Amino acid sequence: MCSGMSIKSKSFYTIILLTISVFMSIIPLAGLSHADEKKEVEDPKKKELQELMKKIDTHYKEAQERMGYYNLSESDWDTYVKAGEVISKLSDRVRKEFAPPDDEEYLKLTKEMKKHADDIHKSASERYLGAYEDIQYSFGRLRNSCKNCHNHLGIQIYSELYPGEAPPE
Repeated sequence: MCSGMSIKSKSFYTIILLTISVFMSIIPLAGLSHADEKKEVEDPKKKELQELMKKIDTHYKEAQERMGYYNLSESDWDTYVKAGEVISKLSDRVRKEFAPPDDEEYLKLTKEMKKHADDIHKSASERYLGAYEDIQYSFGRLRNSCKNCHNHLGIQIYSELYPGEAPPE
């Protein structure tokens, strides 16, 4: 037989090793399920903010599609009016409800965003001589304030343009 070890002690050690192996394989699985639960229970505020940002992006893109045309239809003007109004309201809401209290840069950038959206809305509503040029200018300023805020927060919005690059953390 074996030198110095009885069959009972071998069985005891085998049971201990099997028990340890089972626990070692269960512990990581338990950790994964806990992590999955955390992902499923997402912060409702974060989800609400994402929805607001999607609405802003939708109106932004609708207005952007009409930039560069000089023979504007009634629906083009209406699109600028609506985009300015919606982006202004939502950016104000984003600033008031979701701003970290100590992040002055975020507050500044969202105020700029609201101002430029208000300017788009005002120019499109009044349709004075040169209003379209003012809309274009305000739209460019709006684009810059959005870009600067995304950079400030470390959010890469067009990741498909930069394949292989990791987004900043």
